[in-house]
Amino acid sequence: MDLLGEGFHKIRDLINNRSGIWLGETKNTFLEVRLAPRLKITNSETLKDYYYYLKYDSNGESELEALIDSVTVSETSFFRHQEQLEDFCSVSVPELVRRKKWTHPLTIWSAGCSTGEEAYTLAMLLMENPCGMPLGSINIMASDISPSSLQSAREGIYDDHSLRHAPRDYLVKYFEKKSSGKYAIQEQVKRLVKFCGINLLDSRATGRLRNVDCIFCRNVIIYFDDRHKVKCIENLYLSLRSGGYLFLGYSESLGRISNLFETVKLKKTVVYRKPDEASL
Repeated sequence: MDLLGEGFHKIRDLINNRSGIWLGETKNTFLEVRLAPRLKITNSETLKDYYYYLKYDSNGESELEALIDSVTVSETSFFRHQEQLEDFCSVSVPELVRRKKWTHPLTIWSAGCSTGEEAYTLAMLLMENPCGMPLGSINIMASDISPSSLQSAREGIYDDHSLRHAPRDYLVKYFEKKSSGKYAIQEQVKRLVKFCGINLLDSRATGRLRNVDCIFCRNVIIYFDDRHKVKCIENLYLSLRSGGYLFLGYSESLGRISNLFETVKLKKTVVYRKPDEASL
């Protein structure tokens, strides 16, 4: 496989333009491994042939989606970044509930939800700490670009590795251990979460979500180049309600990306908030 040829670089650019994922030179071997089976499936002899298949074949669009699915990183776990979750429960949610005055549901969006661990974690935390909100007034949306990850999320079956940070009492209360040794999340948790496929760079897709109270988009934009980071953050900004919160991963910052948000220090972590319209 010619990793230095024109076909390889054009394929990498297609992935980047469609998904925002940037696979730089250090990811060449990773991409080569993902490309090999796709060439066989499409009967492409060379990377140039495969590129033309993606661009011009009637099945090229669905094949590009399958390729992006194969390069999407889905490393996640339950109760990840515990200090952020504690601030979410003890500071962000109570403040958002006070603002709402029962006029509309509390809406949380797990953007880039991978296989669902984050979304289900948020659901369980809100079941334990609803802050006076009835569960029927809590909406959790969870989206990802990867169809295979979303399928796994909807199934809700997890192994010990995914649950390595889960408190024992949550494991007992909200999961059923299967004969395989894996754990199935209970239906009462599933009912709080709605999964859907959304490309965070697609303004029309993200535009379907408006007046969101809190967005978790953790360890997603680290895979984007600067141009697509800006686009992603702009779309998330438009989806948030005034005064709504944006939680990013610990290694992520808006410093060089956007000045749309206020930086807010909670008890243990720093998050971003969309300014109130009254303060603009």
